[in-house]
Amino acid sequence: MRKKIVTIVVVLVLISLAVLGNRYFNRAVDTNTYSGTIEGTELPVQPELGGRIVNLPIHEGQAIKTGDIIAKLDDSQAKISLDTAKSQQAQAQAKLNDLLGGARAEEIRRLEDLLAQVNASAAGVAQNLQFEENNLAIDQKLYESGAISKQILDAQQNKCDTLKAQYAGAQANVKAAQASLDQAQAGNTQPTIQAQKAAVDITAQSVKAAEMSISKLTIKSPASGQVLYKHVESGQVVNPGTSLVTILDTNDLWIKIYIPEAKLNQAKVGGTAFIAVDSYPDKKFKGQIQYVSDQAEFTPKNVQTKEERTTTVYAVKISISEGKDQIKAGMPADVTLQ
Repeated sequence: MRKKIVTIVVVLVLISLAVLGNRYFNRAVDTNTYSGTIEGTELPVQPELGGRIVNLPIHEGQAIKTGDIIAKLDDSQAKISLDTAKSQQAQAQAKLNDLLGGARAEEIRRLEDLLAQVNASAAGVAQNLQFEENNLAIDQKLYESGAISKQILDAQQNKCDTLKAQYAGAQANVKAAQASLDQAQAGNTQPTIQAQKAAVDITAQSVKAAEMSISKLTIKSPASGQVLYKHVESGQVVNPGTSLVTILDTNDLWIKIYIPEAKLNQAKVGGTAFIAVDSYPDKKFKGQIQYVSDQAEFTPKNVQTKEERTTTVYAVKISISEGKDQIKAGMPADVTLQ
């Protein structure tokens, strides 16, 4: 019985050695085939503007297409800014239309009334100022005689200073109203019209900027693929540049392999490679070498044997040209270089 068990063990050992030897032999023969894992480009989706998320209609694992809505941020304030910009644009355009059509009689009458109002206002301020300056002179004498305190004198001085500032403003209003009336009565010059046209252009740009801000508050997918991670939730306030989700771009699948220096002549940028995956054993998918590293490195730790991990190699990145609807990120694959 013991002899029979020993015989079985020996047979199993021989079979194992034969299998390992066959794998080693095949590997030695097929020296232009390398292993790796299918990967895809990960795209973080980030808003250009900040705000509160009011809609987040996606979930992890969801298939997504270019242009699909990822999230919407609160646009209420942006819409107010747009309404304000449109109002300013309308006012600027109306003023330009008046300039181009010449000053109307009612506009001149309006400006005459305005000038009369600001003149009356300035006269009233001047009268008040004269009255308070007289009081200040009286208070100065009372202070010098010790009849009132310095605090009372300072209060009267402040009142006069305030009225002086008001009078200066009133005079400026009179000057501006007179200039507007003079311009209306004399007609509008070409420089004035050109300046107003420039003002209309500026308001139009403000409208366009406000509309663009609103559009940026709706964040759309930059590529077709799959939602890998969702980093935020609806109701959360986010800053510009915050990653909302991470998308795996399934149109940009690739694989990275590592080859020893002695085999670098097999890898040329633009060269052809064929990719095989276990899910489709009878198919080979075409790829193209995109990148060959010019720096040697140790073989990554996920390589099976210690001997291979201590070997210096060069990274080669291969983009997958075919079978993107069949090949998935995460699949182990073998790459044969042509």
